[in-house]
Amino acid sequence: MVSFDYPPPQPTNFNDVIITLERTGCYGTCPIYELTISGDGNVTYKGEGFVNVTGTHTAQITQEEVKELIDEFYKIEYFSLKDSYEEYRVTDMPSTITSITINGRTKTVRHYHGDKNAPKELTELERKIDEITNSKQWVEGE
Repeated sequence: MVSFDYPPPQPTNFNDVIITLERTGCYGTCPIYELTISGDGNVTYKGEGFVNVTGTHTAQITQEEVKELIDEFYKIEYFSLKDSYEEYRVTDMPSTITSITINGRTKTVRHYHGDKNAPKELTELERKIDEITNSKQWVEGE
């Protein structure tokens, strides 16, 4: 896996784009699941614990929604973020791991939600991924 040292050009072909979001557990009942979004709009959800639906399930989002997610990564300057925000000032918080792959190059950011140094835009990006994929249909149930 090759990291980005600079922002890559915006992709014009989304076939090679992969976006992931993984939410980890805590000592309580924090939802544990993973989302993988392919450039063609295919969403794969893997629910592990403290979610309404466990196992692997799929859904589809539009090409416009894929582009909207990609734009969010660029908007928050994701490629210039640190690889890790994992200072443990507050204990027992979950982590969220996001990544984006463009043309075979991947940038990953680990975000422990007890680290107050993490930019708020990173948390907003994580929420946006959940929102666009409608993950709550599996996590919370609708």
